[in-house]
Amino acid sequence: MHDIKDLETDAVIVGFHEDVRPLKGTAGALDWLLCGALSHLIIQKKMRGVLGEVALLTSKGKVPADKIFMVGLGPRAVASPESLRAAARVAAASSVNAGIARAALDLFPAGAGQSDAALAAVREGLAEGAGVHTIDFTLLAPDETAFERMSRLVQA
Repeated sequence: MHDIKDLETDAVIVGFHEDVRPLKGTAGALDWLLCGALSHLIIQKKMRGVLGEVALLTSKGKVPADKIFMVGLGPRAVASPESLRAAARVAAASSVNAGIARAALDLFPAGAGQSDAALAAVREGLAEGAGVHTIDFTLLAPDETAFERMSRLVQA
């Protein structure tokens, strides 16, 4: 739904699983825009996708956001609302530490389920990680219906 090349935000935060290659969804699009730089870091084992891992990269001017946070989601087979909560918490805390005020967030790689429980867990994790700080998160979703549903649940 959103074109990452058109987002006016300080950072793009993207989740990726440690056992899903090539990168999918927004992570795959960013990798393509960055000429395979994300895949190269994975091949070099500089980032793996382990739950809670965060890698901060520069966008090299390929997207309006200066910073890209790659957040590990762990193995896809054991993804759960609790693992999404942990990933959202570390994403928000990392954003606070980097002085981010606005961020586009995609913790649901292509094909990942966006259940009500998962969305509620993301909301809780963002609140826990941000603490007393306010960060304006834009949710990235595959289509308008998913975006409206995600927005309604995360803002609740």
